Amino acid sequence: MTKTFLLGAGCQKGGTTWLYQYLARSPQFAHGYRKEYHVLDSLDLPSEEQARKRLLARAAEQITGDPEPGNRLAATSAHRLSMFLDQQFYFDYFTGLLHRTPDTRVAADMTPSYGMLPVERFEAVRDGFARRGVRTLPVFLMRDPVERIWSQARMHARLYKRHEAARAEEITEYVAANYTRPAYAARTAFDETIRKLDAVFGPDDVYYGFYERLFTEAETRRLCAMAGVDYVEPDFDQRVHFSPKTSELPEDTVRTIAEHYRGVYAAVAERFPDIPLTDIWPSSRYVL
Repeated sequence: MTKTFLLGAGCQKGGTTWLYQYLARSPQFAHGYRKEYHVLDSLDLPSEEQARKRLLARAAEQITGDPEPGNRLAATSAHRLSMFLDQQFYFDYFTGLLHRTPDTRVAADMTPSYGMLPVERFEAVRDGFARRGVRTLPVFLMRDPVERIWSQARMHARLYKRHEAARAEEITEYVAANYTRPAYAARTAFDETIRKLDAVFGPDDVYYGFYERLFTEAETRRLCAMAGVDYVEPDFDQRVHFSPKTSELPEDTVRTIAEHYRGVYAAVAERFPDIPLTDIWPSSRYVL
């Protein structure tokens, strides 16, 4: 029986949490102690310095002193630190999950910032699991770039607890002023992620999905087939980490952002000619 590690490469605000929770309902899925481990990005990405600091700080906080046996927080913090310090622990951990039972087929690390990893790290993940007899299947979800950036901004607004009454206006102004910032641009560089995943794993051995099509039976069946697990009936009414809209972005803002990311739209349209991008990505009307 094939054992498969799902490398969740994003995108942020692209439905990765819903997808993970859907897979976790399968008896053939090995659920670890996190959805996002933030190990590989902490190793490679300067932009993820805060994730690295949180990983190290949490380990120092939980492990110092005299933790009692059975302290799960200390155990998981120590384990993540071990994976950060020696990546062989990363491969061994997920391989162990996959061999938890004879019927277990899939385990996953769905950390959206992995989409920004360099080619060398993707190669290391592929080869590290291959040496253990495990197949790696990258999972990369995409979303209309304007909608993705706007949803990320709304998430930030919630995290920063801005005043509810001013939120819609604040977010609109914030998006218009910040859509080119690395925090947004790097997570919207779908063309770069596709290029790297295709080069390392091959175009037929990556699950590429679209947020706008994710919540359908046909798409979940396609995912299950590629992952090698039996289909389980999804709950399409469930939404997690959903950022509700309180207004619509002005059309001139939509056009400006779409034109800035013209290369992303063009690359995705060329890579997936069978996807009606102008239908599922409304903002593509300005650039395609």
